[in-house]
This record gives sequence, C-alpha cells and structure tokens, in this order.
Amino acid sequence: MNRAVPDSTGAAGAAAGSYASAAAPVVREGRPMRPSAGAGGGAGAMGGGAAAPAAAGATPESKLEEIKKSLLEKKADTRLQTDDVTQTKGNDFEDYFLKRELLMGIWEKGFVKPSPIQEEAIPIALIGRNILARAKNGTGKTAAFVIPVLEKVDVSKGHIQALIMVPTRELALQTSAVVREIGKHMKVQCMVSTGGTSLRDDIMRLMKPVHILVGTPGRVMDLAQKRRIADLSKCTTFVLDEADKLLSHDFMPVMEDLVRMLPRNPQILLFSATFPVSVKSFKDRYIPKPCVMLVWCCVAFVTAH
Repeated sequence: MNRAVPDSTGAAGAAAGSYASAAAPVVREGRPMRPSAGAGGGAGAMGGGAAAPAAAGATPESKLEEIKKSLLEKKADTRLQTDDVTQTKGNDFEDYFLKRELLMGIWEKGFVKPSPIQEEAIPIALIGRNILARAKNGTGKTAAFVIPVLEKVDVSKGHIQALIMVPTRELALQTSAVVREIGKHMKVQCMVSTGGTSLRDDIMRLMKPVHILVGTPGRVMDLAQKRRIADLSKCTTFVLDEADKLLSHDFMPVMEDLVRMLPRNPQILLFSATFPVSVKSFKDRYIPKPCVMLVWCCVAFVTAH
C-alpha cells in the first residue's frame, strides 16, 4: 500500500495549520482519550499552512473531521481494491486515539480507513503485546506495524526505541520511506542502514539521535555487536518484516543475537506471508504460548507481553 507522498502545501498545508491549533489528546489511566471541547490549544502550524481561526463553538472533533476531509479530498487512494483490503470492521484511525501529528501523516499519505490487518494489529501493538501476523503484500502490512511504532516513540529521548529488520536493501528503503512519510509531522528520527552503503556514514549518523532504525541483518549486526556503535539496550520494540526470510537458516543466528542485545521482554512484532517451521521455532523460544486470532485473509498470533 505504498503511495506517493502528497505535497503538504496548498489545501493540505492549510488544513495542517488549522489542525495544529486543536487540543492535544488527554491521557487518563494510561490510555489516550479524545480531547474535550474546552481543552486548550496545541502546537503551532504544521505543513506550511497558516492556522485558520476556529469557528465559534467548533469542537476538536469537528475540526478533526474537517482536516481529515480536506487532506483526503485529493489524496485518497482510488485504485481498485480487493476483499483482503476492503472487508473491514468499519473502524477509523481516530478510533485508536493516535497522536494528532501521526493522524496528519496517515491522512496525507491517502489512508482513509485501516485495512483488515491494520484493524487487528494496530490496537494490539499499541497496548504492548507481541504479534505474529500473516499477511500478504499489498494489504497494508507495513503501515500495520509502522503506525504503532511511531505512536509509541518518545522524541524527547535520543536513543534507538524501535528496530525494524528486513531482509533486503530495497525493502529497507521502502519501509524507511513509509516511516518518514507517515511520521513527517512528529520530528521522529529514522535511520536506514543496509549493506552496500558507506559504513562510515552510518557510524557518523548514529552519533546523532536515532529513534527508529530500519536495517538488514548483516549491517545492523556489524554496528551493534562488532563495532558497538548502535546501542540496542533501550530498544523496546523489535519488528521483523518478511519474518520467513529473516528466520531462515542463514539469518536465524543473527536474529537471536539481536534479541539478546535488547532489554528484557521486548515487544516483538513478526509479519510474514508464510510461516515455515523456522518461524515456529523462533516463536516457541521468544514468544511462548500464543493465542490465535483469525483475521480476514490473514492469521495473527498474539501473546501477552
């Protein structure tokens, strides 16, 4: 479901400015709640547009709906979609109480409603549980883990908080692009590190704040273990995309070493189109006793965390 990155100028920019003046979500008992009508204003304008004056009596919810409509008016994906994308429960991204800056990026990317795999994975990941999900390409699989990862990142902390592993350089570039596009208003620092690129540049980049690291096994292992430049001791989220390839005979030892470098009991999110025996072996050792949850055109295994 990768789509072209929309321009933040024009209508989208003006909408962004208006939305920035809306009240920020209120957190109560560890769960974000929708802001009340009397809540105070938020941060300055985002996306290059000037903040529009609020209409008399307008609530944050009505402002949110106006912004959503404005951003999606020209950016929504109008391509033909199959049942594995359209057979949803009817949820909206707002139902997950995501940060307003994250919602801006989601809408600007043209995502109207969550796909089935997103409906199942996002709320489960947001509460910190481990996921082992089967979903084929083109069903919104990447955004299903990128959105909760972005929601949980604390930009005030400069260390690596999420490690996203992929098997190829091309997929690493695609995934990091999705992270940057959806998180464009969040000031999240995402770094991509793969073989075939300058190791010196990666080392220099890691001397600056990095919140999300997207990489391939060999390069990340080189930075984390051999050179001890990438500090994973505070990385609480570990994502394996195309887990069937990452947990093959060639990469399995690297994945196990990386898990050992993470803090105790990290959140592990595994996404794959197939689940060979190697994936089950990894699950049994690092994600024990899963519950099984059936999803439309995919199967997800969820464990308590």
